[in-house]
Amino acid sequence: MVKKLIINADDFGITEGVTKGIIDSHADGVVTSTTLLMNVPFTEFALEQAKNYPELGVGIHLALTIGKPLISGIKSFTDSEGNFLKLSDYSRHDVAADLDELYEEWKAQMDHFIRLAKKLPTHIDSHHHVHCLPQHHDVVVQLAREYDLPVRESEKILDTYEHAIFMGEFYGDDLNVARITDELARDTKIMEIMCHPAYIDQKTYEITSYSLPRMKEMEILRSDELRGFIRENGIELITFADLQKRG
Repeated sequence: MVKKLIINADDFGITEGVTKGIIDSHADGVVTSTTLLMNVPFTEFALEQAKNYPELGVGIHLALTIGKPLISGIKSFTDSEGNFLKLSDYSRHDVAADLDELYEEWKAQMDHFIRLAKKLPTHIDSHHHVHCLPQHHDVVVQLAREYDLPVRESEKILDTYEHAIFMGEFYGDDLNVARITDELARDTKIMEIMCHPAYIDQKTYEITSYSLPRMKEMEILRSDELRGFIRENGIELITFADLQKRG
């Protein structure tokens, strides 16, 4: 059985509906952690909401495939209108982000988080998992060491902190409590479960093809069945801030 569990809700701040869904999935459910986008309309609203829930860990959701960069003049990973490229573009051999530009942009997102929140994020991850792309590893390692933070799926990148086994399969149309409890039966010390709870307002419906299942996720994450399973099996709910530094 898993000993310690992080349940992290991605996309904090992307819309009002997503933000409120994450907050309620923490307040009335088992979400322990979330990750904030820094270049979306509801970034500051999300941080204001999080202030009311000090036990909710808030990390940074580095952006490279949504919205616009915080730094103007970026060319190597933006289109003709100044928007970030799509995730699919990074599979093309002729698209490669300039790593100096990438470092400056992601550092700007980190520093923007710190200015607004007046504290460090609990950890680093990214929208569409772009921090896990091999060509971006050096930048992620540089930032993680500079700010002394743990990283999602750290076994692929660096081992500064305890490793949380990543479970990203709680996603899609076929959602139920067993999708989580089956994973929790694994014999491992620490696990992170990624989730995407939300209320589906008009903006959320417009910007993502993954919309209605977010409501189902929220229902499961707030269910008595899941909370009871976690409690009865002695699983400790934690955030990335609870991970111990190695060495």
